[in-house]
Amino acid sequence: MKLKRYYYDGVLNTNTQVNLEGDEFRHLSSVMRTKVGDNVELFCGDGYVYLARVDEITKRYATIFVINKTKSTAEPTIELDVYQALAKGEKLSLITQKITELGATRLYLFDSKFADVKANTHKAERLDAITVSACKQCGRTIPLEIHGVIKVEDMAKAVKNYDEFMVLYENADNITLADKIADMQKNGSKKIAVVIGAEGGFAEDEIKKLESAGASIVSLGKRILRTETASIISAAVIMQMLEK
Repeated sequence: MKLKRYYYDGVLNTNTQVNLEGDEFRHLSSVMRTKVGDNVELFCGDGYVYLARVDEITKRYATIFVINKTKSTAEPTIELDVYQALAKGEKLSLITQKITELGATRLYLFDSKFADVKANTHKAERLDAITVSACKQCGRTIPLEIHGVIKVEDMAKAVKNYDEFMVLYENADNITLADKIADMQKNGSKKIAVVIGAEGGFAEDEIKKLESAGASIVSLGKRILRTETASIISAAVIMQMLEK
């Protein structure tokens, strides 16, 4: 029987006890109806899976004894950072959930001229809980790092930090994501960034800033996709083709 998984926001060590509190405790006790003596899995973002036993359940916390740890096999072998233009809450929630499952390392939110959400009204704080939940489902042990909100100028400065920095743009000149993936396979690229614009796309001056900084301007195909579709499909293709 597959053990239930819970996120511990702290450091875990074997042969020690920890107290599980907050939302994770409520999920363990009220939703999953876990009993004293049951075994569970814990993860804390360090790349390990911890086998543990529930020793006590109170009204506010569960005391859990950590038995042993094993290295997770679900973590990606490449780094994929997704730079996502601000979008409405349900879209960001979906993007966060799915790119966590697919193996992305970081999510950077950015403001742009055609974003349909203002930088001071987005609800990115909800995304931390969503990536933890996605990790519990897919077997990952390191939640997606969520950063934001940055500007296009900040992205331009970050281009030099990557083996490949790609901007998906509907007006790209005959260079596709597939073309760039073939190049990355030849070059053994390990640190990759993909940038997805808002529903209204990018302004021309935003594309020029990123291209001048060394970003590759690429196409995702003949059809114009929704921003959440573009994020998910590009992450899926990159991880499938480059991860070993």
